[in-house]
Amino acid sequence: MKVMRFVLLVCAVLFALPTNSQVLRTGLLVGGGLGFEHNLTPNSGHSDIWQEGDYKIGYKDKYQFGASLGYRFRIEHEKNDRLFYDTDLVLDAKVFKNTKAYYMDNEKASRVIGHDANLALSLSPSINYRLVKGLYAGMGIELTWYIVPTTDGKKFDIPLVWKVGYNINNKIDFAINYRFGFTNVIDDRIYKKGHISDLNLSIFIPFTISSK
Repeated sequence: MKVMRFVLLVCAVLFALPTNSQVLRTGLLVGGGLGFEHNLTPNSGHSDIWQEGDYKIGYKDKYQFGASLGYRFRIEHEKNDRLFYDTDLVLDAKVFKNTKAYYMDNEKASRVIGHDANLALSLSPSINYRLVKGLYAGMGIELTWYIVPTTDGKKFDIPLVWKVGYNINNKIDFAINYRFGFTNVIDDRIYKKGHISDLNLSIFIPFTISSK
C-alpha cells in the first residue's frame, strides 16, 4: 500500500507539467545494461511443474542484460533553467538465462539451459534537475507493458527510475539509470513472487528543437 501511494504521488507530480515551457527537444534514445532478479520465491501451489516422473525439478532464472530503443521528448522550463522534464517512449528487450535441473535422490542428474527475451513497451516520464554545468539528476516512473512472451509472468509493471546524466552542449546526453520493478514479470507459475531491476547506460541524441 505504501509503495502504491508513493507511485501515485510520483505520477501526480510528473503529469502536473507547466504549460509555459520554452523549449522542446526530441530525438533518439538508445541504451543497454545489466539486469538483476530479486526475491524469487518458488510457487509450491503448482506441484505438477516440480515433478516429472521420478525426477524432482529445480528452476533458476537469471536476468542477464537488456537493450532499449526509443524516442525522447524533453521539455525545458521557461523560468527555471535548472528544471526540465523527459517523456520517453521505449521498446525494451530483456534477456534471461533459464536453467531447468533434474534431481534423483537429491543428486543432480542433468540440466537444460536456455535463453529467452522479454519484449516490453514503456512510457517513462521523469523530472530532472541540473546540478552544475551539464550534470543533472532525475527520477520518474516507467509504465511498462510486456508484449512477448504472452504466457509467463505479469504483463504490467511500474518501475521507479533514478538517473544521473551529463549533457554536452545539447548535442548528446549520457545517463546512468537504475530501474526497480515491483511485479513478477519472469514466470508466475514457477515463482509466487519476485521482481527485477536493471542498471543501464542511455544515450540521447536530439534531432529537433522547437521554441515558443
